[in-house]
Amino acid sequence: MAASAFVAVPATADAAAAAASPTAVRGADGDSYSVVASSPVKFSSGTVAGTVYLLYSSGNGKNCVVTVKTSYTGTATVTTAQLIIQNGNTHVDQGNYTSYAGPVRGSAAGKCVKYWGSINTGPDGQAGANAGGGRMSWGNCA
Repeated sequence: MAASAFVAVPATADAAAAAASPTAVRGADGDSYSVVASSPVKFSSGTVAGTVYLLYSSGNGKNCVVTVKTSYTGTATVTTAQLIIQNGNTHVDQGNYTSYAGPVRGSAAGKCVKYWGSINTGPDGQAGANAGGGRMSWGNCA
């Protein structure tokens, strides 16, 4: 997918809550999110670098994705959280983060979603090993 297809969604203050406890994410609008899927973010060797979480709020019909690092924490490396909504937009947060990327949110009521997270061992612009995880097939059709 071309980078131009991405719609950037900036991280918000409640991202710290997502990293600390993805099951307790609260939206800025006050709606609660619950984890509906998660996947390890792995290197090709199988080593796990973190977890990507897909959350949903029945209160506002939005999905949310957060990638939480368990390796390279405290070190700013390129970390990504991505949400793709069927017949909708792609929301992505990518940057040099020390503990998490996201949350990214999108309205997905009545639509299927894909979610993905990645963690690179190098800072922006420098080569490094890339870990990835999530689901790139349609699912969680709410």
